[in-house]
Amino acid sequence: MNSVGAVIVASGYGGHGKKQNPMEEIDDLNVAVQIVVTFQRAGIKDIVVVCKEEKENLKKELRGFGVSFLNDTGDNEGEMFSGVKKGLSYLETRCERIFVCPVEIALFTKDTVEQLMKNPAKLVIPSVNYHAGHPILISASLVTSILGYQGEKGLRGAIQSLSVEPVYEVVEDEGILVRADSVKNSDEIVRQYGKTRMRATVKLRLTNRKPFFGPGMVTLLREIESLGSVREASEKTGISYSKAWSMIRDAEKESGQTLVERQPGGKFGGAANVSKAGKEMLEKYEQLEQAVESYTTKKYQEIFQN
Repeated sequence: MNSVGAVIVASGYGGHGKKQNPMEEIDDLNVAVQIVVTFQRAGIKDIVVVCKEEKENLKKELRGFGVSFLNDTGDNEGEMFSGVKKGLSYLETRCERIFVCPVEIALFTKDTVEQLMKNPAKLVIPSVNYHAGHPILISASLVTSILGYQGEKGLRGAIQSLSVEPVYEVVEDEGILVRADSVKNSDEIVRQYGKTRMRATVKLRLTNRKPFFGPGMVTLLREIESLGSVREASEKTGISYSKAWSMIRDAEKESGQTLVERQPGGKFGGAANVSKAGKEMLEKYEQLEQAVESYTTKKYQEIFQN
């Protein structure tokens, strides 16, 4: 189980009653991309994006980022709550704690995410100048209660109904409040956020005769392990069914190991599970990735910031 995951809700209506636009850009960068990058820089890998109308366009924007996609089928629940429920339900058994963030709030920083994760409370809400914002950090132990909430006020009402009092974590980050549609009035916040965005990145891939194991394969295997189906996993990761099998076959050929165990099953593709060798490769890749990212960040700071 991953310790922390994240749900980015790109469907429904935001906090001010306006329909969210996941294709919005701030400072020439898509809002969903900004949020994904911020979470990933804080070490969060299990990220799901809940979307509706702009699903295909959003998949194109986030191609290569290793995120999963869920379709919000709710049409009569207020605000963005149906999308929140969808994402929380999906990550409930995969993560111990889950961030929830609307796609319209995209300017919070990596430092804020890391500060929230250090707070051990079951329900942590960032606050600046006595105003609560996003992302909210929720313990998986609270998800069942949130999913069962049928009252008014959406996520806010669900939080108010919990037996656990939220802990407000004071942060020095006005980006937790800024909506994408009002960013023109927040030039200074955009400028400050831009200062934190520059970084060094390394895309790690295992290679034999050709590259065969990288972020895309990691996400696909995670989904297969969770769902028990290559077809469902391919849908969640935004790739075609045939592409998913092509990736698996290439990885198995280059590694010389069976990574996915198959069980034929007609038109629905049958069952599939990540093998012991596949799980070991996932674990070792993630260990190496963490070490490479840590080293890269350290050397970037030494060379560029000192």
